Amino acid sequence: MARTPKVVEDRRDQIIDAAMQVFAQRGFTRATNKDIAREAGITPGLIYYYFDSKEDLLKTIIETRSPAQLMTTLPPQVFELPPEIFMRMLILRALSIIETDQFIQLTRMILPEVVHNTELEPIIFPMIRRLLEFLGTYFEVQMEKGALRRVDGVLTAQVMVGSVFIFVLRRQILHDPIALEYSHEQIAEVVSETVLQGILPR
Repeated sequence: MARTPKVVEDRRDQIIDAAMQVFAQRGFTRATNKDIAREAGITPGLIYYYFDSKEDLLKTIIETRSPAQLMTTLPPQVFELPPEIFMRMLILRALSIIETDQFIQLTRMILPEVVHNTELEPIIFPMIRRLLEFLGTYFEVQMEKGALRRVDGVLTAQVMVGSVFIFVLRRQILHDPIALEYSHEQIAEVVSETVLQGILPR
């Protein structure tokens, strides 16, 4: 029987969910396609119908189940939003993705491997670069409109992303009680306001 687009998409999502679970439990390096297939309830060969390799599967997870998905799911009109609205909205959406149990489990396993496994660098770092360029482009648009003063857009993006990442690290990896006191709304408000104070016209 031919695979309909819905069947293909459902099976693809099933494999992605299984891979996230397996990577979180075993780590990316130790996980095998057999492990993923067992978790998904399919044969290992079927994975290759949807993904070229385990690396391709991890890349897809990052593109579709991490904040990187915001680059492709947000409408182009967001570039017209005022900075105070755009930044707060983006941080809130990113936190709603990052602070899910499944993503946190995956992050706990992947972080140490990124440090020690150079094979992951071509998968992880280009996605970070794309996210920074996406934010940098927004800042450039707003600078051209005069809503922001002329600064390095990509550097500003790194300050914003770094601030959010440190909060998440303290909250979800280190379980810092001070960082856990704050809601997503409070974090989004303070990070966006702090960054904005440095780039608004003077």
